Amino acid sequence: MTAEDRIFLKQLEDLRVDQLRSHTLGDAREVVARAEALGPRRELEHVERDRQAALRLEDKPRRQKEEEELRRLEEERQRQEEEKRRQEEARRRQEEARRRAEELARLREQRERELQAKREAFRKAQEEAERRAREQAEQRLREEARRQERQRQEELLRNKAQADLVAFFQLYDAKWQELKLSQKLTSVMLFEMPWPTFQQGCASPDDISRRNVEEFIFHPLRPGMETKSRKDRLKVEILRFHPDKFNSSIVRKLRECDREKASEIAGALARILTNMMTEEVQKEKDQ
Repeated sequence: MTAEDRIFLKQLEDLRVDQLRSHTLGDAREVVARAEALGPRRELEHVERDRQAALRLEDKPRRQKEEEELRRLEEERQRQEEEKRRQEEARRRQEEARRRAEELARLREQRERELQAKREAFRKAQEEAERRAREQAEQRLREEARRQERQRQEELLRNKAQADLVAFFQLYDAKWQELKLSQKLTSVMLFEMPWPTFQQGCASPDDISRRNVEEFIFHPLRPGMETKSRKDRLKVEILRFHPDKFNSSIVRKLRECDREKASEIAGALARILTNMMTEEVQKEKDQ
C-alpha cells in the first residue's frame, strides 16, 4: 500500500467518525427535545406516582387489615369447607354404618328365619319320628299282646287238649278196671266199650285201623306208660284183647245184642296187636 492510499484511508475514517458524531449529536438533540416536550407530562406522571405512593402508604394499614380480613375470611371459609367436608364424611360414614347395620340386621333376620325354619322342620321331623316310633312301639306292643294271647290260647288249647287226652286215657283205664273187677255189669253197650283208639263209637272191625291203634298205644301223654317200652305197652293191650280172655270174662258183661260185634272187634284188635308185637321183637333181634 502506498502512502497515498494510507492517507486516503485515513481521510475516509475521519469522515466516517465525523458523520457518526453528527448523527449522535442529532440523536441527543432529539432526545433532549423530546424530553423537554415530555417534561410537563412526566412531571404530572411523577406527581401522580408520588400521590399514588402516598396513598398506598396511607392505605397500607387498611390494605393489610383488609388482606388480613380476607385471609381470615378465606381461612374461615376453608375451615367451614373442611368442617363441612368432615361433616359430610361423618354423615357418609354414618350412612354407610347404618346401611351395614341394616344389612347385618337383615342378614341376621334372614339367618334367624332360616334357622327357625330349620328348627321347625327338625321339630316336626322329630315329632313325626317320635309319633312313628310310638305307633310302631304301640303296634309292637299290640302284636306282642296278640302273640302272647295267641300263645296263651294255644297253650290253653294244648293244655286242654292234653288234659282231655289224659282224661281220655284215664277214662279208658278206669273202664277197663271196672270191666275186670265188677261182677255186676251185664248190659254195657258197644259204644261204651274202651277200645284202644281215639275214634269214638266203633261199631265194627272196619272202624279199627293199625294207625289209630299205634297212635293211641304209643302216645307220649298216656299216663302210667312213660317208663314202659313199646313191647310192654303192647303186652298190656294184648292181654286185654286176647280172644280167650276177652270172650270169657268181658263179652258177657255187654248187652247180648252187642256181644258178637264186640268179639269181632276184639279179634281184629288182637291180630293188629300181635303183628305189632312180632315187628317189635324182630326189631330187637335185628339190633
